Amino acid sequence: MRLRDQIRDLQQRLGVTTIMVTHDQEEALAMADRIVVMNHGVIEQVGAPSEIYGAPRTPFVADFVGHMTFLDGVLAGPRRVRVGGIEFTVAEDAQGSVGAPVRLALRPETARLQGLDDATPNRFEARIGELAFLGSFCRARLEPTGSSGLVISADVPANAMRDLGLAEGDVRPVAFPPDSLRVFPGAPS
Repeated sequence: MRLRDQIRDLQQRLGVTTIMVTHDQEEALAMADRIVVMNHGVIEQVGAPSEIYGAPRTPFVADFVGHMTFLDGVLAGPRRVRVGGIEFTVAEDAQGSVGAPVRLALRPETARLQGLDDATPNRFEARIGELAFLGSFCRARLEPTGSSGLVISADVPANAMRDLGLAEGDVRPVAFPPDSLRVFPGAPS
């Protein structure tokens, strides 16, 4: 990390254009002004690190940069996707007509487990399955009630784990903000 910081500082002080090739996503996000994501020699997306991470244009980019949960669903209406027994509101219109198959992508760190009420968009009840301690956060395996076989990852900061007293087997309300969800056309390949 120290070397990465020194290289970034040197780039900025000298004002030199640098092309860096890496498979380390964290390094690319931390050092780059622009990122080019390639898949078998084909450019999938070019953009600022925040754009690549927050608004991936393809499932490959979404999964390659960071952790992503993909859920198979169908379009239920404008800005609506149904996955199992849950209907999600999304921020952008998805391609296709009602009933078309889609893949809904969720980043685990966007899960909300606090401050939810009945009016919170995309709120559902989930059983907390396995909790994996990963240092500054725990990755929770969420199993939405009423949607057998559906599994969603949620990253819960260590302080929230303590404050909420989360434990495996608990059933808790969970929500994913509409602007944090990405919808990709079609079924998985």
